Amino acid sequence: MKVFGTGGQELSERWRDGAAAHLGIAVPGFPNLFLLYGPNTNLGSGSIVHMLECQIGYVRQALELLRSGVRTLAVRPEVAARYDAEIQRRLARSVWTGCRNWYRTATGRVVNNWPGTMREYALRTRHFDPAEYEAGR
Repeated sequence: MKVFGTGGQELSERWRDGAAAHLGIAVPGFPNLFLLYGPNTNLGSGSIVHMLECQIGYVRQALELLRSGVRTLAVRPEVAARYDAEIQRRLARSVWTGCRNWYRTATGRVVNNWPGTMREYALRTRHFDPAEYEAGR
């Protein structure tokens, strides 16, 4: 399946060197594309169902904003970059970087696992923050 963002950018090309998404949910340049079980939301232990429930609650809030008259929502590139840098920094100290595994790209970037607790993820996704998004009307 091909997914295109603004300017015709293809998601597979954007992710050529490893997938990344703000909170594992939103990719800059791809308005109204919300992912479930996206990059860095897999768990080493715990419940993926819990993670999905958090993501669905977050996306539901975004959809409510879209129903209120906003036509498009796209995560701000600087928000996504800051989040990704934090996640990769935290993962650099994890067991996932200590060996060759399918969680990492050829360059060593961990694209699958979440470095925190399920509770932390729930807190971070509890409230959709419109300030983190560019809204089109």
